[in-house]
Amino acid sequence: MDIDTYYTDHWKHIEEERIARYERMFEWRDGQAALLAPAAIGPGHRVLDFGSGPGFMALAIADMVGESGHVHGVDINARFVADATQRAAGRGHVSFHHVADGRIPLPDGAVDRVLCKNVLEYVPDVGATLAELRRVLAPGGRIHVMDSDWGFVVVEPWGKADVDRYFAAASVAFREPHIGRKAQGLLRRHGFADIEVRIQAFADTAGRSLPVIRNMRSYIDAAIEAAGRTGAAPALSAEEADALLADAERAVDAGTFLFALPQFLVSGNKPSG
Repeated sequence: MDIDTYYTDHWKHIEEERIARYERMFEWRDGQAALLAPAAIGPGHRVLDFGSGPGFMALAIADMVGESGHVHGVDINARFVADATQRAAGRGHVSFHHVADGRIPLPDGAVDRVLCKNVLEYVPDVGATLAELRRVLAPGGRIHVMDSDWGFVVVEPWGKADVDRYFAAASVAFREPHIGRKAQGLLRRHGFADIEVRIQAFADTAGRSLPVIRNMRSYIDAAIEAAGRTGAAPALSAEEADALLADAERAVDAGTFLFALPQFLVSGNKPSG
């Protein structure tokens, strides 16, 4: 992969091991419903899940809208779309679409709600993406962005300095790692109104977030490989990254592990006029 476009390419081409991790990470849990609450999804709504991944959230939303509504999931990864389509078998009010050119295969004003969970940090052009999301949203419809800001991540037992080094070394995986704090201004600049911002944080002490840290470790490998091709020194060596990951895994066993990454929940409306 080209390291300059790795932030998007690593979602188009996902190795089997990472697919398995995403299956565990993206599995729907009832507690996640709180993340969706500001979207005000109800029966009969037509909903777009932009960046639907394996499809678990879209299927949960399909239960919210009922058979009088419809959920469209779109993703740039063909395997995700195929797997999600199989999971949705027999449910006529949810469908999944593969997108390869940035254009959502829906007509103007086709949906009442747009959901975008942990996607805007990866897109090549956030302005173009928001314009496309606004296009498919009906006047008076609502967009709801849920995204991270990697400047606020906490991992114990690492401490702040090592957390910053580890995630900076993995930052090739993100186009905009601080999208959470910027989402409000971006929505406003791209024509959305009545912007609301909430922040929700979950504290993981059981190690459920280890797949996230392991994914970051694979991104560090990509950065190390790219640095090797140019002769530059990597931000973090493989040995240092492995030692930090091992510390986190031992902390889970010892009961001293903590992972927290606040989610920025940013909602806005498309003006009716």
